[in-house]
Amino acid sequence: MNILQLVNVRWYNACAHYAVALSSGLHKRGHQVILAGDKNSPPLQVAEKMGLEIFQDIYLSYQNPGRFFYNLKRLKDLIEQKNIDLVNAHQGEGHLYAGLLKKLGKKKYILIRTRGDQRMPKNNLFNRWLNERWTDGVITTAEVLYRSYSENFSLDENRLINIPLGIDPDYFFPIGKDSELKKSLGISNDELVVGILGRLSPVKGHRYFIQAAAEVLKSFQPVKFLIAGEDAQVKVYRLKELVREMGISDKFIFIGRTEDSRKIISLMDIAVVASTGSETVCRVALEYLASGKPVVGTNINGIPEVIKNGINGLIVKQKDSMSMADAILELLKDKTKRESYGKAGRVLTENEFSLNNFARKTEEFYYSFL
Repeated sequence: MNILQLVNVRWYNACAHYAVALSSGLHKRGHQVILAGDKNSPPLQVAEKMGLEIFQDIYLSYQNPGRFFYNLKRLKDLIEQKNIDLVNAHQGEGHLYAGLLKKLGKKKYILIRTRGDQRMPKNNLFNRWLNERWTDGVITTAEVLYRSYSENFSLDENRLINIPLGIDPDYFFPIGKDSELKKSLGISNDELVVGILGRLSPVKGHRYFIQAAAEVLKSFQPVKFLIAGEDAQVKVYRLKELVREMGISDKFIFIGRTEDSRKIISLMDIAVVASTGSETVCRVALEYLASGKPVVGTNINGIPEVIKNGINGLIVKQKDSMSMADAILELLKDKTKRESYGKAGRVLTENEFSLNNFARKTEEFYYSFL
């Protein structure tokens, strides 16, 4: 199948990763896949490094009359030249262009809309027409989005499906702690490590993670807390100030942006997803699970779909640092449970959330329209 993925995202967020990972999985299954998006955008740069074919002579994210007609022409030419069978649009702008070209330009290709954005779809006349009349099928990345589509649009069950992100279990897998890194960070052999990995943003819940750590330290001392991620809407010095105010600076390790998250995850005895929103594509939770780590996660969007409470981790209420502290303490004090949850998480990613299964499920949905 010749597949065109429209990925007009200006930064490498979860939706972009979903599209790039899917393209990689489909390519490995023998399909011809092209990713098209804004010139020099991070998603296309990542895709190109992975050896995937990209097309960036298009400006889908830029809305002005000149760009509009240029984009339609470039998209039309690309589809014709590459004999595209199916277009999968991962953002609204790309969806609009592909829908207009399909109907008004009378192009015969399958149009799929993949929705991974936490914002609910607009329930207006034009958006209903675009999704119900011009689009063949819709893929959502989390159950909360699936429900929003089923409630707001007239899409029968064979045109709507929920397919969560998959992960490559050959890239993320259980490895021993990096001893050199551990030593350089001042982690002693008798200390356990509780970590959180992700950009520094309010939605990632770092404040609640720090508050939970302060509660844990009241009754459990042989532990270090690790925060890894680059500055975003929150600056690292603000988090360091909060830790200092609580008098627990000696128990915290801050690491900035990391190119290879596997080494950081290897240090963790317990991994945490403290998010208060977002996570309709929960990439980091899958990385933790594939790496064999027990996870404490909040009850937000797609997190409970991959973290099974009492099986591979514990689910707590969002913005509830006391509940988070209790869950972390439960795992800190029970090595057997940590190991059991870690093994279960690895098995789940291999059997249900592997990259190949992710691509296969999507492939089957694609084929159902041909």
